[in-house]
Amino acid sequence: MLFYSGWALLSIIQAANTELFDDEAYYWVYSRFIDWGYFDHPPMIAALVKAGYAIFNNEFGVRLFIVILNTATIFFVHKLTHRKDDTLFYAVAGSIAVAQVGGMIAVPDTPLLFFMVLFYWLYQRFLQYNNIFNAILLGVCMACLLYSKYHGVLVIGLVLLSNLKLFANKNTYVSLLVCLALFVPHIYWQYQHNFPSVQFHLFERNAADYKFRFTTEYLLGQLVFAGPVIGWLLLWAAFRYKPASAVERAMKYTMAGTYVVFLISTYKGRVEANWTVTALIPIMVLSHRYFVQNYQLQKWVYRSIPITLLLVVAVRLYIMSWFPPVSWVERNEFHGNREWANEMHNKAGDLPVVFVNTYQQASKYWFYSGVPALSMNSPYYRRNNYNLWPVEDSLIGKTVYVDVPRNSKDYEWLFKPNGWRFPKAGIYHGYYSFSRVLFTGIKCSVKQKGVVQINTSVSIPENYRACFQQPAYSETPVWLVLYCDGEVKTIINTGTTVQKLSGSALELHINIPAEVAAKNYKARLCIGTILPGFPSINSTEFELCLN
Repeated sequence: MLFYSGWALLSIIQAANTELFDDEAYYWVYSRFIDWGYFDHPPMIAALVKAGYAIFNNEFGVRLFIVILNTATIFFVHKLTHRKDDTLFYAVAGSIAVAQVGGMIAVPDTPLLFFMVLFYWLYQRFLQYNNIFNAILLGVCMACLLYSKYHGVLVIGLVLLSNLKLFANKNTYVSLLVCLALFVPHIYWQYQHNFPSVQFHLFERNAADYKFRFTTEYLLGQLVFAGPVIGWLLLWAAFRYKPASAVERAMKYTMAGTYVVFLISTYKGRVEANWTVTALIPIMVLSHRYFVQNYQLQKWVYRSIPITLLLVVAVRLYIMSWFPPVSWVERNEFHGNREWANEMHNKAGDLPVVFVNTYQQASKYWFYSGVPALSMNSPYYRRNNYNLWPVEDSLIGKTVYVDVPRNSKDYEWLFKPNGWRFPKAGIYHGYYSFSRVLFTGIKCSVKQKGVVQINTSVSIPENYRACFQQPAYSETPVWLVLYCDGEVKTIINTGTTVQKLSGSALELHINIPAEVAAKNYKARLCIGTILPGFPSINSTEFELCLN
């Protein structure tokens, strides 16, 4: 009990004295718009943040239930080891630095790990006592897995693959039906919003071209993610261990399958180290059991602990607000947020702030200033949940403060041919953008040389339709944006304005300038905003072949 009390106490101190990371602030905005789904993730993280923030209106409140679930996760992992050699388990858990430092960060990984270890525990009970009650409990847990992060699909699939006899068990189907029934609201939400999470995770995150460093960075990152000092040893031990039960086999399948799936994913783009988080619990359990059987290796675990803890303490202290930042850390997410928000508030006053191409700053400003903010996402960036929330609706026609990207030189080559001047940060009257309009089902063809026909369905929020008929907005153009190698290459006026978007279908005939090279492009349809050169993103990417 002393171990868990100390683990939780350190996380509490850390959570209460560390400013929010970028994504934590974004998930806090999630919690202000509780729904069955979000652009990037399922809703579990939003529910946990909302519950904690209702108790404590600060960073600790955002992280309260994350700290509780993280401690509970380690406890249930300990139970899965059958409590053989407790000291060794504490050493193995302490060797995985991300489980300590990351255990207080409000991200979907923490509820995913909690419901994952609970899933293994209930799966073990299901195999021992194969009845309807345990089947229902297992189904509820699987639904919670899926509501935490989409990785839950991978975990459930790999566990089923590890024990094909489950398909002959009628109670397996009871579990799956319970899971599906509970997950239907999220599926329906995806349907209502044209499956944004599927589009984003499977298609929009793909890199233009494969780079060998995607794979090498992934492999090296996994060694560090498993443990900065002996991650390699934990991985080796976990893979060497021969499963003695169906649950152990399920964990080994999950671990191996996770690494293989994301290794393959490196051929589509860069893979973040934490995407393999579902391997952490199998690593802890299986490596511990291997070390129990191979006593001579335990000394390396114990010898590494002082070094790991020293690194963890150093990181914990550095990211806390008590300590000043250092200049060589490029992206400092956890220092100076309050000061930055105060400076921005001094410029903007109580006006809402529109940030261009950064959901991170919009979310942090909203959290630390208490003033609503919007991330206006242009073709140079990506879509996110600000494209779905009604924040934009409340700003149309209002006076706002707009914060624009600082690197104006990067846009000069594109802005000059169109006669656009790079916008300046400041107060804008009569703000407008229409990022919640969505073009779907896009079909395009080249009808004749230099002319492209695009047929598309148009989804328009009802309150936008009246805006489109007002003189102030009716002539706002619809743009075709062409990408090559992941970069914007040109922005072409389609000749259509928002005034013509009153119906549910649209046919565009677009004249392609002669200087645009004939080749295959990725493309999007976009709608102009108050900032020339920065239209909003209004479709997913589609293929456009100019020949």
